[in-house]
Amino acid sequence: MLPLEREFRAFAAAPEGAVEGALLVSRLVHPDTDVAWCRARLCALAAQVGPSPSAVTLLDSLRVAGFRGAERYDDVGNSALELVLRTQRGIPISLAAVVIGVAEMLNLAPVGINFPGHFLVSLEGALSDPFTMTLIPPHERDERIAGSGVPAELALRPASPTDMVLRMLNNLRGLAGARADHALALELAEYQLMITTDALPVLLARADTWLALGAGLQAARELERALALTDHPALSARITERLREIAKQRRTLH
Repeated sequence: MLPLEREFRAFAAAPEGAVEGALLVSRLVHPDTDVAWCRARLCALAAQVGPSPSAVTLLDSLRVAGFRGAERYDDVGNSALELVLRTQRGIPISLAAVVIGVAEMLNLAPVGINFPGHFLVSLEGALSDPFTMTLIPPHERDERIAGSGVPAELALRPASPTDMVLRMLNNLRGLAGARADHALALELAEYQLMITTDALPVLLARADTWLALGAGLQAARELERALALTDHPALSARITERLREIAKQRRTLH
């Protein structure tokens, strides 16, 4: 059993919110995460916003407190909520967890937005960029949507707490792969499989990781699981062809 398997399965059964999900990810990155301190820090940040809170005053308060985007995206600490709260630096999605956590305490109706490439937050219906702690004016929103290459309804789709955790784990898995830490990448994907309702992309990624390790049999098992989950003809054909290639390579090796 993986170290946080029980906690992730419990989260999958009853996702309690974006902050609780971010704390789970924080514990993966930073096992000594002080959960009670993180919650208290979010409360303190909410208290600093002042009377008659609004989206603008919240973002201004967090920006004045020093929260802004990290200079290095490849630092795994950017995905650990405690470290983000202590350093006031993070990537868009971890800073979004801060914004959402504080906004929830102020009843500002925060909604995570699964925007391609750069996670955003809606506050009282206004789109904001947690990386800069600013509201996004309509013309810039339209430019970002046009640049994303996907329809507005997909670019601006709300992110559930589970969606946020999956995206944070994707970030960490990408960093692990870049370091050729394939064992960690497999472990992170296993956590994703515990909470996702769409296992197909995770299984395909795991197959790639097993192949990077030279483990063709394990890769084939992941691809067979993926094949059973899709009825898309083109994707089924690609997976089947990959299975043939793996089988051919294994016969050659033996």
